[in-house]
Amino acid sequence: MKISTGILLLDKRLGGGIPSGSTVCVYANPVSMPEVFLYQFASGGYTFYFTTSRLPKYIMEDMESLGIDPGNVEFVDVFSKYYLSESGGFIIEDQYRDRDIFDFVDSQLSKIDMRNPVIIFDNLSFFLNLNVPMGLKEWLVNKIYATTKNLEGISYCYLIKGSHPKEIDNIVINISDVVFDIDSEKSGDKMVNRLGIPKMRRMKPIDETFRYYISDGVQIDTSRDIA
Repeated sequence: MKISTGILLLDKRLGGGIPSGSTVCVYANPVSMPEVFLYQFASGGYTFYFTTSRLPKYIMEDMESLGIDPGNVEFVDVFSKYYLSESGGFIIEDQYRDRDIFDFVDSQLSKIDMRNPVIIFDNLSFFLNLNVPMGLKEWLVNKIYATTKNLEGISYCYLIKGSHPKEIDNIVINISDVVFDIDSEKSGDKMVNRLGIPKMRRMKPIDETFRYYISDGVQIDTSRDIA
């Protein structure tokens, strides 16, 4: 079984989507607006969206502004759990919260009891940069991987390029079934966004890259990259 990416032309190139049970590393330069890919992925099925850098209401507003319906998205608000007190104020210092947030995510992942869910971590780099032992970070990556396999769903883990050492990147890339490499490059006086898919288990890796632009979601440039 394959699960839709929510991007029609990308699904077509992938033969219908990504195999169920796959963990996808969205390895991206934040300048290239990878969050729009995440919003689009959320339209591929019922979605559990773990948000770490912003409140869910702002993400919903962004999705709606791009014409993407957030009606099938259930947000897991890691941002508020980590940064905000019960009164809504920002927590200045708490030596225990870095460890506690892993327990929160563990409980939220364990509650998912449906088949073929879409699970999104926006972003996984947040957890990898916390002041906890490396073993706890590896545990989380493996927890996401095992949960995705057991539920026959698909998970997208946004890994921010340049935000941590290469060896940490490699831990995520190594366990992931699929890698989406998203970046921007300068071409003349313009910036060009590109998507590469260098790694795909259970499918043949794609050796070409795709240009894309943002307009009502992710639009794959069909003029050159997809016949």
